[in-house]
Amino acid sequence: MKKICVQNLCMIVTEQCNLKCEHCLRGQCSNRVMSDEVIEATLDQVVAICNLNICGGDPTLALDRLEKIIDVIIEKQILVDAISVVINGTRYDGKFLDLLKYFDDEVFGRQRKKVIFSISWDEYHHREVDRLNMRKQYIENIKRYAESKYFYELNGLHGKLYREGNAELLDESLTVPYVPMRNIFTYAGKWGREDRENGLCNIGPMVSISTQGIITDCNASYEHPSRCS
Repeated sequence: MKKICVQNLCMIVTEQCNLKCEHCLRGQCSNRVMSDEVIEATLDQVVAICNLNICGGDPTLALDRLEKIIDVIIEKQILVDAISVVINGTRYDGKFLDLLKYFDDEVFGRQRKKVIFSISWDEYHHREVDRLNMRKQYIENIKRYAESKYFYELNGLHGKLYREGNAELLDESLTVPYVPMRNIFTYAGKWGREDRENGLCNIGPMVSISTQGIITDCNASYEHPSRCS
C-alpha cells in the first residue's frame, strides 16, 4: 500500500459530550466513538503527520480512544511533528494529562516536538456552562489544567461559523455556508523523506476523519464528504 504524509490530520474520536452548545458543528451529541478498526485503518495509510488534532465531542469522555491512537502511532512508527487536543474543560481528568505525557515520552522522547491541548472558551460554551450551573467547576478545572506544561490556550472563536450542525439554527448573520476546500497534493519533503517511488505526499490543508471513518475537508462535518479519498 502506498502511504501518505498528511499536513494536518483531525480525528474526531467521539461524539459524546456533556454539553449541548447551540453553535456546535457536530450537531446533537451521540454515543458514537471511533472504533479500533477506524483508528487502525486511518493510521495504516499514513507514514508522517505534521499536526495531529484530536477533537470531539469531548475527548476526555473517550480517553481509551486517545490511548489507542498513541499505541498505533508507536506500533507503526509514524512520524508526528505535533499533537493538539481540544477539550471543553468542564471535566478534570488526570489520566488525560498522563496520556499527553505518555505521548510526549514514547513518541517524541528528547526531540523538540510539541504536545498541547486547549480549552473551549467562547460565548456559546459560557451560556451552556451557566445553564448547567457549572461555572465554578469550569473555572476551577481551567485553573488546574493551566498548571500543566501541555496547556496551550483558551480556544475562542475566530470569524463566522460554518452553517453546520446546531449552527444551522443560528441567525444567518453569524454563519457562512459551507464551501468545500480544495485539497492540495504535493510530494513530501518537510520530513526529509521525499519518496516519489513509494508515493509519499502531503495532503492539505486538513483531512478530518469522523467517528465512522468518513473523510471530510477542514472544518466540515461528515454531512459533506470530501472526494479526497
